[in-house]
Amino acid sequence: MPFDQNKPTTLADALARLAKSKTTDTRQRDRLSAINRVATMLGRNPADVPCDAPSLRHRLVGLHPVQHGLNAKSLANIKSALADALRATGCLPEDDPGTDRTTAWEAFLASASAPHQAWSLSRFTSYCCHRGIEPEAVDDGVMSAFQAYLDARLLTNDPSKLCKEMCQTWNGIVSRNGLPLASLTYEKGGQYRCRPLAIYPAPLRQEIATYIGRLSHVDIFDEEGPDKPLRPTSLRNTEAHVRQYLDGLVCAGADPQDLTTLAAVITPEKMKDAFRAIMTRRGANSKPVGLQNIAATMTAIARHHLKLDDKDLASIVNIKKRVTEDPKGMSQKNRERLGQFKDWENVVNLINLPAVLMEKVKGAESSRGNALVAMHAAAIAILLSCPVRAKNLASLDLDRHIILRRNGTHSLYTLRIEGAEVKNGEPIEAQLNSSNSRILHHYITVFRPHVSKARGSALFPKESDGKPRSAGNLGQTVMAVIQRETGLTVNAHLFRHIAAYLYLKERPGQFEAVRRMLKHRKLQTTMDFYAELSNQWAHDHYDEVVLSKFGGRRD
Repeated sequence: MPFDQNKPTTLADALARLAKSKTTDTRQRDRLSAINRVATMLGRNPADVPCDAPSLRHRLVGLHPVQHGLNAKSLANIKSALADALRATGCLPEDDPGTDRTTAWEAFLASASAPHQAWSLSRFTSYCCHRGIEPEAVDDGVMSAFQAYLDARLLTNDPSKLCKEMCQTWNGIVSRNGLPLASLTYEKGGQYRCRPLAIYPAPLRQEIATYIGRLSHVDIFDEEGPDKPLRPTSLRNTEAHVRQYLDGLVCAGADPQDLTTLAAVITPEKMKDAFRAIMTRRGANSKPVGLQNIAATMTAIARHHLKLDDKDLASIVNIKKRVTEDPKGMSQKNRERLGQFKDWENVVNLINLPAVLMEKVKGAESSRGNALVAMHAAAIAILLSCPVRAKNLASLDLDRHIILRRNGTHSLYTLRIEGAEVKNGEPIEAQLNSSNSRILHHYITVFRPHVSKARGSALFPKESDGKPRSAGNLGQTVMAVIQRETGLTVNAHLFRHIAAYLYLKERPGQFEAVRRMLKHRKLQTTMDFYAELSNQWAHDHYDEVVLSKFGGRRD
């Protein structure tokens, strides 16, 4: 198809086309306003923003109403007006005209077990009816063409996800009703799962169990084990590393039944085979995250369990060095996320979020939904007051970790976590301020009983049994709440970096105070993470005290 020089390619082209129109009604004004507002929210000139659906969709997904002083409905209206403007100017193709459903499609949708299933397939049904495609003719090719149709038109939803859900709904209707129709395929997605240890020979499994038991001091008189027993998390990680390594060998072509002992599987050549397979599977141009941890575990087994001679051990250590990254400071992802807080409004939004959440449910009925809102308010309040690791946050116990004292009419809370429960062995003790204490007190006394009916003393209990939530579960839901309410991308661990960032911004160079706050054992650890922040503030200070003095000087 030849390139159409007259087709608009940017939002500026769309504006130019709208400007040529003599129409001045409200709809036309909304179109013009939507284009300009979206460009402003994206921080770009309209001439720099492409107007095709895939490119715009990628940019619009990052817009959040709170970040632009809007409510959700206003932002939705702006996006709707933008789509209308782009259709009017030929940037987006028009939707198909309405078409009556055929008898076959009516019968197919009637066989859905729930109204929402039929509704979710309504757009696909209209697409097919407009083209004369009956249910009997639907196959992967039809769904692929429909996805391309959506890809050229949608600004707000991911066509691939929508079509995946439609395939699942279609297959469910076909399967449950035994219909003689095609089953549609779709990309499964999800994380790769390593093969379980159960597929390997019993002698290897027993040797792995013996090694891990030694690390945990099953026999305290076993002189082959470490000086101190490893923590449960470290033991789980060790087993996971072994499982990932063995899976890499199988991916490289090894027969699981040939892997009979650790001595047989941990050799320099087999390590290279396993790591090459892992890197190929992950499609990483650089060293995949976590590969150095697997290498470290294999090296430890080679040194302490297999007791390899110096030559073979040196080869394994060399392989470990080749797959090990030694970055100083924060990861690129954390650095980018921390950059959100250069905008003081974002700092204010995050600090105020616990109070905002609690205000939403204050005086409301004590339903479980409201209790979960209060629970997340309390969790975020704790992270702001005392940026503990996600595991320690999720494991907080009313009886063991939460200390209440009265100060007149106020209830003040202190967190106390013994060193044995902390990753680096450093005990944690921190008093919440009066505002965050009030939030925690309201959650404990009013809402916590509605989070779970099961008896227990976990501060953040699971609904099923009242036991503590997993760190992953609580961390994910906290992150989702922050994203939904503020538009900020903040996981539980980032609170530690935020605390250091805000403190060092006011007290540049005071790394010892940050070390104490974050409970780092070594000052160097703190400096490795945050020295670059001081470097940036040195530049900012130079700009403030030197360059800014020339800003208003007359020629």
